[in-house]
Amino acid sequence: MIILNLRARAAVALAVAAALASTAHAAPGSTSAYRTDAQSSHVEDATSSGIGEVNMIACIMHALSADALVNQGAYIALVDKNKCDSAKRSSTSNAGSTSDGAQAAASYITAVVNSTRASNSDPMITKAWLEIAEEDHHQTINVHISATAAPSITNAYGLFRLDYCGKADGIAGCPSRGYLEGTANGLNFYQIDSGDNGDESTAMRLATASATGGTGRLVHAGQHDASAFVFAYDAGLFRRADDNDDQCFSRDAADPDTGMSVWRYGLYNAETGARITRSSGFPIDVTSGSTTYHGYLGYYGLSLPPEAQNSIENGSTVQKVDYSSNNATRTNFTVVKSDGKLTKYTRHTRTLHSMDQIKFTAFVGFDSSNFFAGAQPNSQYELYWDEAGGHFVTTARMACDQNGCQNQELSAPQNVSAAYWTSRGGVQGYSQSLGGEVFINLQGITGTVDSNTVQVIFRSQDLVYPADLPSQLYCLQNCPSAASLSAYFSSSGGQGPTSPFVAGTSNRFLPVPASAVIAYTTDAASVTLRDGANAAVTFSDGEALGQHPQYMNGVRTGRLFTQLSDAECSVNSATYCDYKVNDAQVYYQWETGANNWNQFAAVKDSTGTLVTFDAPLQLAYTVPTGAQYGDYAGKSIVLQYGGFGELWGVPGSCVSSVTNAPVNCNSEGARYVPSFAIPYDEIKGRVTSTDGQTGYLAKWLDREIRFAQKPLQSCSAAGLALPSNVTLPSQADLKDPTDASSTVYTGTKPVVTAAPRVIHGDVKY
Repeated sequence: MIILNLRARAAVALAVAAALASTAHAAPGSTSAYRTDAQSSHVEDATSSGIGEVNMIACIMHALSADALVNQGAYIALVDKNKCDSAKRSSTSNAGSTSDGAQAAASYITAVVNSTRASNSDPMITKAWLEIAEEDHHQTINVHISATAAPSITNAYGLFRLDYCGKADGIAGCPSRGYLEGTANGLNFYQIDSGDNGDESTAMRLATASATGGTGRLVHAGQHDASAFVFAYDAGLFRRADDNDDQCFSRDAADPDTGMSVWRYGLYNAETGARITRSSGFPIDVTSGSTTYHGYLGYYGLSLPPEAQNSIENGSTVQKVDYSSNNATRTNFTVVKSDGKLTKYTRHTRTLHSMDQIKFTAFVGFDSSNFFAGAQPNSQYELYWDEAGGHFVTTARMACDQNGCQNQELSAPQNVSAAYWTSRGGVQGYSQSLGGEVFINLQGITGTVDSNTVQVIFRSQDLVYPADLPSQLYCLQNCPSAASLSAYFSSSGGQGPTSPFVAGTSNRFLPVPASAVIAYTTDAASVTLRDGANAAVTFSDGEALGQHPQYMNGVRTGRLFTQLSDAECSVNSATYCDYKVNDAQVYYQWETGANNWNQFAAVKDSTGTLVTFDAPLQLAYTVPTGAQYGDYAGKSIVLQYGGFGELWGVPGSCVSSVTNAPVNCNSEGARYVPSFAIPYDEIKGRVTSTDGQTGYLAKWLDREIRFAQKPLQSCSAAGLALPSNVTLPSQADLKDPTDASSTVYTGTKPVVTAAPRVIHGDVKY
């Protein structure tokens, strides 16, 4: 059978590199999943940005698993587009203190796929119809693929052609169209997108001179950006030039300067090598009118096309799709839904000494005078504890605009004395490497800090289901009400309230008298937090939230606690301090917003029993020693595992998209990537439960490789010359899969009523 591994081909095409040799590693059980689960490497390079869309399309094609279901008829596949969008995952990873759900929540595309092959001597033909629905538009992408030969030692790309046409509702023709072709001597790619700002096109030609070498040219032309590259590569080097730079890179993955970032990991039993599974959700079908929509219900809420998402209310009926019997069965369930959700935070501890160099973010209020010279008040800063210096160091300030929030690095790191925080009881912050909220307890600390005695509190998180909602909750700072949310998000031109919280509670860290404490109740039937007027503290207008970039990922309360005594500043003081809540074994936070991860969603079966899902598994990982692990070498961090392929918590940094070298995150062309990769190794890849009792093995599944830059003379001395007069594909080479007279006509999309057979590459039955 011909295997159409488009993802691997497109990734190689983008970086103009042949497949890298893999290294065998010992692992438990030669036939265990730890040994046999496939790994995919792709090279990221400046040329990648010019054809990012085809890389995403190729990833989607790979996730359809068309090669596994040849001649089995038309079927439905769900593809998580977030896993195929490199810009999405990079920006989300750099979201600082946003909800973990922003990283973990799926966003599914529904596709109908039909893969056929007339005989062993005929090509495999795949026709696919992808429905991409956003709030403001709907698009159907028609795809036709013909694969004649698989990749081989002499032809890394195989023989294939992929043609696609994106048809948008209300727009004639194919506003987005293109093709990718693997031939006996290279690759051709061309795409054009037509929009309100004119046409934007990309063309590439890669000519292979041998199994390990070749040359090519890529040109991207748009109204607001343009780029042009020529390149050449051999077995060991890659040379790339544009109008400004001529650069040389090593193609050796073992080069110590080669960058590695992993976007997906599997987790396995350390003894058997079996996959670790979580009850994190299941596929669902939703019928609205005469249309059945396919989606997913999980720990982070509902993932459905917008038209279906908007039709779901508390009490709606959905069908759970169950694959446990090697086929698909549907069962009716009743939706329990709210426009907000409550999260429970349970206390764990470590020392400040163990936090050396581990970054976190913290909010600096109106008094920033002693933070560092020039610090801006009411701002979020990135810091770390410097064990050698005995002080904190701040490196970046978080800035928000219409594109969201990103860390903007300072011109130089600034030292911050622990004394700045002692009057506040300690540092309240957020650390991706410690699993979320953290509190560094500096109460009573004077003079030199003994980091071995300073306690750091971090928290594991659990979604609160209706039966477990506390009857009463109290809030000291960042306390919204239904009225304050409505007033803030309905105002314009800066004339209304300055925050979505009740007046006087925004970032209120000073002692609060009993009369100013905000009290809430909860309602299990509607799964909501209720304010003093018994109104639901919810707001889900995505357009209004989008007008305030800092709240695009939702609005979250400060810490909520069940007993006033948990926050009393001192015994019998009748005043309450937010930092005292850190001593409580448990506290809560409420969030609300337009995203599925901001909202509670679950289902009840026919007996009224609520179906619950597993929270992400909290794990401890000791980073190996070595230069490739940077400041985190030898440190212990916290990871979260939400299900197969969903291991997150590795801290991030920025690299140049041009040179691949580390750069400040506010540099032009900077990309945010995981700082290091957990190696595929039984020792260095071992993680444990946070109590240290259970061992697991992590294995990278989807890895990005960034070539190490070398002196240009290295390429010149090797005789690696750049090409000239390369003829590029053009618009004349396009074929239209929606044209009945075309040789790549996909025809009418089949009507499929069966449950999805494939969920992001996983064939269910």
